[in-house]
Amino acid sequence: MTIADTFRLFILRHGQSELNSENIFCGWIDAKLTEKGKSQACHSANLIKQYCESNNISLPQIGYTSRLVRTQQTMDVIFKELGLGHENHVITIDTVINGELHDIGLEGQIPVLQTWRLNERHYGSWQGQRKPNVLKEYGKEKYMYIRRDYNGKPPKVDLNLEMIQEENDQGSSTGYDFKEPNRHLKYGLEEKANERLPESESLCEVVTRLKPFLDATILSIAKKINQESCVIVGHGSSVRSLLKILEGISDEDIKDVDIPNGIPLVIELNRDNFQFVRKFYLDPESAKVNAQMVRDEGFEKNS
Repeated sequence: MTIADTFRLFILRHGQSELNSENIFCGWIDAKLTEKGKSQACHSANLIKQYCESNNISLPQIGYTSRLVRTQQTMDVIFKELGLGHENHVITIDTVINGELHDIGLEGQIPVLQTWRLNERHYGSWQGQRKPNVLKEYGKEKYMYIRRDYNGKPPKVDLNLEMIQEENDQGSSTGYDFKEPNRHLKYGLEEKANERLPESESLCEVVTRLKPFLDATILSIAKKINQESCVIVGHGSSVRSLLKILEGISDEDIKDVDIPNGIPLVIELNRDNFQFVRKFYLDPESAKVNAQMVRDEGFEKNS
C-alpha cells in the first residue's frame, strides 16, 4: 500500500494540564495547560511537521478537539508551530446530519471542529478528587476496575455540588475545589440540539457517544474532500475509544492501553474503506515511559 492509498489520523492526548500535574481526576473540569503541557504541544507539532516533510505529504487539513480548554490550547499551539491559521467551530451531530457544515467552509483558514463527543470520560463524583485519596477510599481492586475496566463506572456526579452554579456558588466550602463549568452556559448549543450529556461514564459509553461522530464527521469529511490527514486532540479515554473502534481492540485488551500526554500517534487507514492498516507513535520511547506513568497514577505522584 502506497502513501497515496492511506488516510492518516494524527491523534494525541492534550498536553499536561493543571490537574494532571496534581494527580487529580479531571474529567469535564476545564483545567488549562501547564507550561510543560504547552512545551509538549510544541514538540508534537515539530514531530508532525518532520513526519510530513520526510514522507512528502501535506500538513493536516483539518483539526478536531473536545469542548474542553486543554485540548483547544494544545491545538492552538500545534497550528501556530505549523504556521497554519485556523478557525474554531463548535458543532453537534445535528450540524453534520443536517448538512450545515457548508457554513463553516473548508477553504482558507484550517477549520478546527470542537465537539463534546471528544471530551474526556466523565468521571462522575471522582472529578476534582485526588487519585491517591480515591485509591485509599475504594481499595486497589475496585479502584482499578472502575478506572480501567471497559464497563467500570464511577458514582454519578452531584451537579448541584460539583458544577459551577450560575448564582450563589458555594465554591470550595462544599469540598470540591475544582468544579465542572455550568452546563447551561458552556454547553448551550448541545442542549439546544438535545444532546444528552452524562453524569458519569464507563469507557464503553465513551465509545458509544464517539463512534457516530467518527463515522459521520471525521471519516465522512475525509472521504468527501479526499484528505490525506487530520489531527485530533482528545483525552486519555477519547483517544483510547478511537483506538478501540479503528483498530478493533477487544473489551479485555483495551484495559491495558494507556495514552501519554502530548505525543502524536499516527493511525493509518485504507483510503478506500477506512480499514485499519497500522499505528505508531512519532516518539515511541517517550510514549512508552509516559504511558507507564499514566497507569501508575494514584499509586505515585508523577513529576
